[in-house]
Amino acid sequence: MKRKLLSVIVGCLFAVGAFSQTVNVTFQVHNPDSTPVYVFGSWSGWTNWPGDAMTNIGNGYFQVTLAIPASAGYEFKFVNGAGPTLEPLDPSWPCTNGNAQYTNRVLNLGANDSTVCFDWNSCASCTAPVPNLGVTFQVHNPPSTPVYLIGSWNWSSFPGVPLTAIGNGYYATTLYLPAFTNYEFLYVSGAGNQIESLDSTMACTNHNPQYTNRVLALGGSDTTMCNDWESCTTCQVVTQQRQATFRVENPATTPVYLFGSWNNWSNWPGVQMNSVGGNLYELTIPLNTNSPYEYLFVNGSIPAKEILDPTWSCTNGNFQYTNRVLTMGLSDTTVCSVWETCSTCSGSSIEELNGKTVRLLVSNNGLLFASSSNDRIESVEVYDASGRSISTLTNDFAFNRWIPISVKEGQLYFVRMTSGGQSVSFKTLPIKY
Repeated sequence: MKRKLLSVIVGCLFAVGAFSQTVNVTFQVHNPDSTPVYVFGSWSGWTNWPGDAMTNIGNGYFQVTLAIPASAGYEFKFVNGAGPTLEPLDPSWPCTNGNAQYTNRVLNLGANDSTVCFDWNSCASCTAPVPNLGVTFQVHNPPSTPVYLIGSWNWSSFPGVPLTAIGNGYYATTLYLPAFTNYEFLYVSGAGNQIESLDSTMACTNHNPQYTNRVLALGGSDTTMCNDWESCTTCQVVTQQRQATFRVENPATTPVYLFGSWNNWSNWPGVQMNSVGGNLYELTIPLNTNSPYEYLFVNGSIPAKEILDPTWSCTNGNFQYTNRVLTMGLSDTTVCSVWETCSTCSGSSIEELNGKTVRLLVSNNGLLFASSSNDRIESVEVYDASGRSISTLTNDFAFNRWIPISVKEGQLYFVRMTSGGQSVSFKTLPIKY
């Protein structure tokens, strides 16, 4: 191995001296035998054994991106284990150098960034999953309304995604787009769908005189971008906050916590949530408007995060760090989910009564739970889907307790509740309890 290393070092030094330009090369390997995982190559002169550490990006994939001198030939191997151990390649395989003594993979670099992905100890190529990231687009002072965003993620949807007015001439929306991808986009405004007109010499454009679009090179983290209409001038929106209420139903154990990106994931296991009955837990926190967030529910005396499938629609699609997603709008928001699913809470309804939030939860064993900061419930009326009266209670019940009613699982009910002389109606399905 030492003779091979010496010869490769000489070749590598020549390559570095001849070409000063570097390109980003993303190495990916699928299903190594053990961890940790590394990539070891001639670009370093084979001097940094066991190589550069790779990151687990989920689903059996590991990845690292290195800046390597361009337009040169290299050899490399993947390495794994506490040992660590080189993958044993067969020199007859087409992805190797054919050297029976020192069998390495080969890489010929051009002048552009590239990605290589292989199964462990195989020449079979692979494609690693790409996570979705939250991208917030903001535009200032469009000439008219409504305002839209159109882009290369779907040019066929013209005029595009509507933006929300957030005050002082600003409009915003948040999309979840695949990471490490280049995009082009434009803002559109007015009833006539006027596309903003950009000069192709502007720095924020693709420099195409025929189809001049804005450009976005999305990396590996959430991004916010803001521009004046028809300008490359950046803008900054004053952040507003609204109340976000998170609820989770049927966690595996207690206590229950909420853990999220709003504080950079720095307070593990998060903030403890409050039991509101019916195996439902709740927490309200202030969040910035028009901003993307990621979060998870956590439970147990030895805290454990809920496990989500990155293919589910309520997640960020990231196979390494699979989290729930929330785009905070301009108003107070409530989200309620069943533990470790994308299902919304069953049997739970939220309404306003006397300016306060009232939550209603109906169970299949003939109980109704009403939660609020209001003092008393004066009456409860329950009707089935045909409008037939099922129960009428006028016993002046307290909030935040179970109330006996007569219902059946799987049937739709309407509940009319009165408190402080005002009434509110709920539509609900009983849950199993």
